[in-house]
Amino acid sequence: METSAGARSKAFEELLALKETVFRICLGYAKNYADAEDLTQDVYLKAHRSLNGLSNPESGREWLFAIARNACIDHRRKDRLGRLLPFLYEKGRERRQDPAPAVERDERAQVLKEAVRRLPEKLRAVFVLRTYGGLSYREIARSLKINEGTVMSRLNRARTGLERRMKDNADKKA
Repeated sequence: METSAGARSKAFEELLALKETVFRICLGYAKNYADAEDLTQDVYLKAHRSLNGLSNPESGREWLFAIARNACIDHRRKDRLGRLLPFLYEKGRERRQDPAPAVERDERAQVLKEAVRRLPEKLRAVFVLRTYGGLSYREIARSLKINEGTVMSRLNRARTGLERRMKDNADKKA
């Protein structure tokens, strides 16, 4: 379904209103704020380029959040490859080595962030969309194309796994 330039512009403005949520989702996957900001910009560039592909404007939120999740996964893959072949990504990695923001200086926040990163992808996706993105179970289910019951189950398993890792870390320090 092709939209007029005015309708397309209006649809994109509505998606821009979700920028804070998209940023929080990206932050859930990214190593730091700078990466999350870059990812957020990438998400909106991809969304703008693909706006004609949005057949149902009412599902714009879920569509945008799916783009955000996929961009984050792609970024992680590229970053992993960059660690394996550093000479391919030196310029990009230099740009990303910003001082850690205040939130990440807190040791507990770092431990939690690492624990989230270590969750299996299916659990992490649900956890990040719910916790960082503030999406409802229904929105997560639509975005990931799974049942709401599956969302609840995965979210419970993710939280249980994170609690266990946080407790294990606290026990190591004691």
